[in-house]
Amino acid sequence: MLSIRQRLTLWYTVVLMFVMVAFAAVIFVGGAWQLERTTDRELQQTARQLTGPLLRGEDLLVVDTSYRLLTLDGQVVRSAGLPVRRVPVEPAVLSAAQQGQPWFETVRTPLIPPEASPPETGARRSLPLAPAIRVLSTPIGRPVRFILQVGKVEADTLRLRALLLTTLAAALILGLPVAAIGGWWLAGRALAPVRAMTETANRIEAKNLADRLPQPSHNDELGQLAHTFNQLLDRLQAAFQRERRFTADVSHDLRTPLALMKSSIGVALNRPRSATELQGTLVEIDGQIDRLSGILDASLTLSRADSGQLGEHFAPLNLSELLVDLADTSTPYAEEAHRQSVACDIAPDLWVKGNRDYLTRLFLNLLDNAMQYTPPGGTIRLTAAPHGARIAAVIEDDGPGIAPEDLSHIFDRFYRADKARTGGIREHAGLGLSIAQAIAHAHGGEITVESQLGHGSQFTVWLSQVKHEEAAKA
Repeated sequence: MLSIRQRLTLWYTVVLMFVMVAFAAVIFVGGAWQLERTTDRELQQTARQLTGPLLRGEDLLVVDTSYRLLTLDGQVVRSAGLPVRRVPVEPAVLSAAQQGQPWFETVRTPLIPPEASPPETGARRSLPLAPAIRVLSTPIGRPVRFILQVGKVEADTLRLRALLLTTLAAALILGLPVAAIGGWWLAGRALAPVRAMTETANRIEAKNLADRLPQPSHNDELGQLAHTFNQLLDRLQAAFQRERRFTADVSHDLRTPLALMKSSIGVALNRPRSATELQGTLVEIDGQIDRLSGILDASLTLSRADSGQLGEHFAPLNLSELLVDLADTSTPYAEEAHRQSVACDIAPDLWVKGNRDYLTRLFLNLLDNAMQYTPPGGTIRLTAAPHGARIAAVIEDDGPGIAPEDLSHIFDRFYRADKARTGGIREHAGLGLSIAQAIAHAHGGEITVESQLGHGSQFTVWLSQVKHEEAAKA
């Protein structure tokens, strides 16, 4: 298969060949037409010069002029230069003369020696032809009495045709190889940035994702291509860094409970323990196992979100009912465990298309986050209302707020805010908000946050409403 450089060179050469042939054809046809018009004007001028003397019956002394005088029935009266026997008189010439119209024609006559007799019709076809003769037949006299024929051999047209054919052949033979070499060089220059980008791309691996393709100084198609590839590499590098950071964070968070469990088991095995001590050790291990299970479950959910599996099996559901159920379930827990209150203001018949389990987990994570940071006696407010084509579900707390430097990172995986600001709460793995945002994105929505230090935080979940007919089917 031909390379791009070879194809460009081939196309360049073929197109140039067609252009040269077309140019030669235009020059040939235009030049021949112009020469013919010039010849016709010369013949008309010669005819005007000969008309008067011929009608007066004067003897003409002409040089380099071929003419003959005919009667209206085609009989030759006088001639000079034009072969009497070899230039036929066509019926169209006689008809045009009788109507007073001039007639131009181009004739080719067989070459016959003057002393030879006229050949038979069949033999005439085998004789060689003389050069073409341009003939003007014009009626003269008032009324028309004669037909004056003036002729000129079209030697200039023959020379032009020969010159053009020779020039074209020379151009094709000599010019096309030069054009092919030039096209090969130009294609190489044009594709040089592509070769440089290819060599750089072949060197880029996971360990040197920071390398970028060389970008041409001019902003043409190749420059745009390099810029697009570099943007792709930026996204790939960011994705690799996220995966590496995620793997490191998971390993760290898994190692801590495993180390605690191993330490507890080692202490229990160090010497005989009472049933009460062993039970306390098992309770501690059970708590660490729950923490491990939570981390693994959260990691699995994020992995499914990255692979797009969270968007499967979506159906219309009543978000109002889901939020009311969550509020009814969370209120007793907030009051008993945290001495907090939950206030609700949820508009009825808010329908979205999604997965009930995933949306339940999204709002439970936000409610749990609000409970962790709301002080005792505080209030958590849960509201939901339509905003145009979307639904805004808001969870607001009375917590300490989020510092500006933390606000842009709270949805990052395993991110934990400053321990001093959170009041020492560090038991969570830092995946709750990441999972909530991933679920929101899977549902075609997003979570936004507004917060000020000392004034609490407000998380808003934006989801698209479904059409009424889809909700009715549900």
